[in-house]
Amino acid sequence: MPDAGRQQQLLTASGPSLRAVSEAAQDWLPPALLPEGQATQLGDLHTCLMMDMKACQEDDVRLLCHLTPSIYTEFPDETLRSGELLNMIVAVIDSAQLQELVCHVMMGNLVMFRKDSVLNILIQSLDWETFEQYCAWQLFLAHNIPLETIIPILQHLKYKEHPEALSCLLLQLRREKPSEEMVKMVLSRPCHPDDQFTTSILRHWCMKHDELLAEHIKSLLIKNNSLPRKRQSLRSSSSKLAQLTLEQILEHLDNLRLNLTNTKQNFFSQTPILQALQHVQASCDEAHKMKFSDLFSLAEEYEDSSTKPPKSRRKAALSSPRSRKNATQPPNAEEESGSSSASEEEDTKPKPTKRKRKGSSAVGSDSD
Repeated sequence: MPDAGRQQQLLTASGPSLRAVSEAAQDWLPPALLPEGQATQLGDLHTCLMMDMKACQEDDVRLLCHLTPSIYTEFPDETLRSGELLNMIVAVIDSAQLQELVCHVMMGNLVMFRKDSVLNILIQSLDWETFEQYCAWQLFLAHNIPLETIIPILQHLKYKEHPEALSCLLLQLRREKPSEEMVKMVLSRPCHPDDQFTTSILRHWCMKHDELLAEHIKSLLIKNNSLPRKRQSLRSSSSKLAQLTLEQILEHLDNLRLNLTNTKQNFFSQTPILQALQHVQASCDEAHKMKFSDLFSLAEEYEDSSTKPPKSRRKAALSSPRSRKNATQPPNAEEESGSSSASEEEDTKPKPTKRKRKGSSAVGSDSD
């Protein structure tokens, strides 16, 4: 086992010398104690790093912050997937040290999250202390990782247990242009009177991206309405996470409608929303029609206003003199050509007056 002097040498090493120290430490453990198939002779590298960083955490927090960029750079496979290491750091730093790490991230000196592992780390952070969670979210937001990468975390967040993550995610969502996947995850949250997350972000998107939001909601309503009810229940029961259902969408839309009642926002007068409500109303059961009667009434008004004028125009067109005149005309051009040719034949026939003249001339010649 390594003696105390060499362990202290590893702890106090600066960033550029970590690789040299790790190479020099390869003969610390006897081969019999090395895990099978381990590429290095350090044994379990992750365990060694955790033990050394834990010693830094307990002895000198400034040294821990100083070594963090080098540790994440030299051992990315071991650090970027470790929620334990991140928790070890955010548990002891203060606001000034947090700001220093954020600056390192934005300058490109430090990478603490990767797309393939960031979601799992943030899910692990839900059990941390409040300040630790805020630090983790601040460090995540300093990276240039698309928000859609971690949006599935919404299905793990409960409004009473995870206010830190919900508030950070809400403030970040308001900066984004909504995609269909974002809207789907937002609508997948259970509808509760005390949980204003979904209504808040939907209201904000209504003000900023109303047409895009309307198209996404229309698509989700039609997709969920076209699935058989039995298939929806089987799919939701087979998954531990909540699945988006038609009733959830309608409940969130009804809450949004009530929130926009006293505003000048005409989100529910858009054609895609009203068309989707008509589609759902035509196939849903009576219980849903009664429960969301006020919401469906918007679609009924739209249906009346969109179908009656064409009918009246058709009636007026059929009752006009021009239509009656057109109705008496021959049905096709062949009959017209036939009648015209018949009249031409009549014109070419000898007129009876000519025959009378011949007769009169004949009579006159006899008398003569």
